[in-house]
Amino acid sequence: MRIKIRYIDGARLKRSILASAGRISEMQEMLNDINVFPVADADTGTNMAMTMQSIVESAQACPYSTLSDVCACISDGALTGARGNSGAILAQFFQGLSEGAGGRERLSPEEFADAVALAAKRAREALANPREGTILTVMQDWADSLKEQAIGKEDFTELFGDALRRARESLADTPNKLKVLSRAGVVDAGAQGFVHLLEGLSDFINSGKIAAYRAKSHMFDKIRHFHFNKVDDVIHFRYCSECLLQGEGIDKKELQQKLSLLGDSLIIVGNARKVRVHIHTNEPQALFDLAATMGTVLQTKIEDMQKQHDEALDQAPRKGIALVTDSTCDMPQELFDKYNIHVVPVVIQIGEKSYQDRVEISAQDFYRILETDSQRLTTSQPPVASFLKVYSRLVEQYESVISIHISEALSGTINGARIAAREYADKMNIEVINSRSTSAGLGLIVHEAAQLIEAGWSFAELKDKIGACVQSVRIFVSIPTLKYMIRSGRVRKPKGFLATLLQIKPVIGLDAEGKAVELAKVIGKKRVAEKTLELALAYARQLMRPKFIIVHMMAQEQAEKFRRFIAAEYSQQDIPVLEASPALGLHAGVGAAAIAVLGEPVAV
Repeated sequence: MRIKIRYIDGARLKRSILASAGRISEMQEMLNDINVFPVADADTGTNMAMTMQSIVESAQACPYSTLSDVCACISDGALTGARGNSGAILAQFFQGLSEGAGGRERLSPEEFADAVALAAKRAREALANPREGTILTVMQDWADSLKEQAIGKEDFTELFGDALRRARESLADTPNKLKVLSRAGVVDAGAQGFVHLLEGLSDFINSGKIAAYRAKSHMFDKIRHFHFNKVDDVIHFRYCSECLLQGEGIDKKELQQKLSLLGDSLIIVGNARKVRVHIHTNEPQALFDLAATMGTVLQTKIEDMQKQHDEALDQAPRKGIALVTDSTCDMPQELFDKYNIHVVPVVIQIGEKSYQDRVEISAQDFYRILETDSQRLTTSQPPVASFLKVYSRLVEQYESVISIHISEALSGTINGARIAAREYADKMNIEVINSRSTSAGLGLIVHEAAQLIEAGWSFAELKDKIGACVQSVRIFVSIPTLKYMIRSGRVRKPKGFLATLLQIKPVIGLDAEGKAVELAKVIGKKRVAEKTLELALAYARQLMRPKFIIVHMMAQEQAEKFRRFIAAEYSQQDIPVLEASPALGLHAGVGAAAIAVLGEPVAV
């Protein structure tokens, strides 16, 4: 005889969330495939999966067992990790569920239905312009069904079964409410994701187990007649922009009024102390500036929806090899564009605020802050989710991936790439390569790999050639002051003070393992620049057809001197001169400059 489930407490809610997250994760790529509203940028599944992952992590770390406390942990996790339209709406739904839990240890069917009704209401209130035929409609229909069915019921199993059927009917009706869905021949991706969430919840309540799901045939039926070419491809507001705002007494209505003229798809979720803002806009920085007037901006995110849409629209057969690197790679932007190189941004922390390198903050802005601001600056590796997001897109477009990253001895970035690559090991070849370099050195390796891919080299040939490049690349960094190395902790204060007193200046490089080493030390700023050039040219003379990239940290004049000397000896006029990535500049400091060299060793 089946046991009735008469209540939901904290423990059951936690496990239900795990089941729901698993279901959404399993269907992530299929959700991306049918994503056409509000913008056809193929990321709804990824955004919902990442939001649910944040919720799961918060639920698992929750030290409390009562339903209201678990709800609070879940809502905080949702708010912190919400991604995209659907993620933001989910976050507000869980905020409302937490509010509806009202401090109780457990909920009966009727009490749960009341809490869900409030959650659906709060989710709708979060949008400046709610639309029918979306996740909001399915949420509301599910909530209404629970409310109707819960009266007098004592068993959640029966209640959830009936309500899930109603949610599926509502989902099937979404194309009748939104013309863009009807034209494309799909249901709403966010609504489908919410139904998957409910499927995970219902299955756990029925079985008491967290099932391992597999894609169901009905989803394939839904996308079998998908007509992407019939989707409106005019994107009026290009950037999907988000921020997490913290403060006291944040007025969400006032914030909504201030931001409403910046774009569309405005969603504001949270409470008076912490708010997440989502908007599609052409002015991301205006969002962050306005938000900063009402509190402290803790997180920011900008995604180029036009680029995402263009990639999703590409109906050509899968290409050969994709190339991925991270934002410590210094190379001219036109080369990133020419070879369609995918870049995972590292994270820059300035005081309490975090930024995606070269997405939300430029190198130039970083160096201005480094030079003039006393706030603590650090860089950190991208989260695994950033790599998962890139690889999840490439798996549908390419046969394999070469992913080349900053030296493992300098950063843990490559570990995130390896973890993410394992997730796709059964779907495509992803080779993660430790460059044992950074900045311009990494740029030379990535450029070489891009040229070889374009020339048609095989995956195996590429791995061997890139391995040879890793062995032969060198970088020589001129350090005119130890101030920044002392500040970053690379040089101990007593040693740094003595060296500064004696005007000792080092030339820094990387050894065969990619660790920072002192290549030389001289007296005076002029001599350290001369020594850097001398070492770089001496190494280049050992190579056939050496290539160079020069980078600097607000030291354009010195970098141009390096370029002129090298160009005179090698008759090369196309030597790039760039601002260095913050990963190098944080330690080398303002005024530093570096020369990277790559070539084939002269045969003996």
